[in-house]
Amino acid sequence: MARSSERPTALPKWAADARKARARAKRFRGGGRVARHAVLIALALPFVIPFYWLIISAFKTNADLTSLPPTFWPHPWTLGDLHDAVGISGFSDYVRNTAYITIFNVIATVVSSAIIAYPFARIRFRGREVLFAFVLITLILPPWTTLIPTYYLYKWIGWLGTLRPLTWPALTGNSFFIFLLRQFMMSIPFDLSDSARIDGCSEYRIFWHIIVPLVKPALATTALFTFLWTYNDFFNPLIFLNDPSNYTLSLGVYQFVMNHGVANVGAMMAYALILSIPPILLFFFAQRTMIRGVTMSGLKF
Repeated sequence: MARSSERPTALPKWAADARKARARAKRFRGGGRVARHAVLIALALPFVIPFYWLIISAFKTNADLTSLPPTFWPHPWTLGDLHDAVGISGFSDYVRNTAYITIFNVIATVVSSAIIAYPFARIRFRGREVLFAFVLITLILPPWTTLIPTYYLYKWIGWLGTLRPLTWPALTGNSFFIFLLRQFMMSIPFDLSDSARIDGCSEYRIFWHIIVPLVKPALATTALFTFLWTYNDFFNPLIFLNDPSNYTLSLGVYQFVMNHGVANVGAMMAYALILSIPPILLFFFAQRTMIRGVTMSGLKF
């Protein structure tokens, strides 16, 4: 079979220009992507550097921590600070109290807030908007305005010095999460509830079998935020607790400084590192659920 002697025809000028334009656009997009990443890294550095300094300080000796100019890498590495942090008096009590308060608040806040939000979102009754307005007022009201009355109330009923002021109020819900769950529930079509009522379902069954499965992202967001707020809370335990055996991990640093001063900086850094590990791990594993729950709750106002 004879080989064709025809040469490939040259591209028309418009096709060549289009190819060049696509190549320039591709290079521009690549350069823009690099520029965006560079800007994001530069903006993240002020937040990353303090955490990096916390990590390396937990493995430095006291002499290395106080040296000038400061060193950006431990010389040598040591686990003595971590041992001192875990070995402080009452550390096991701090862990137990923190776990109990956090777990109780997460479960109680999720359940109570969902139960309270359901009638505000799905049941029409007289005075609903007025009652919900009072819920929003408690959300807007600064907590400092009710601190002294709350303190005297707990003192009057004998709760001061116990873990009850940090746990039992969660049974009444949280105004922010009531608002969040209400907005999420309002985005669910009312036809689902009406169809279930026609089939004879009670409000309890509608709530448990229809609404709850559909609002799982918002419930997960409520649980995550409650965990972070309760776990990191320092002010409320400081106000309502007076027995060191009931202290939380956040108060442990305060107790350590009160007992030892600031001489053992390495142990304080190690303690702070241990304290920060659970929220960081939780955020990395659940950040998509958190963002999805907050975003979807705003579909309908």
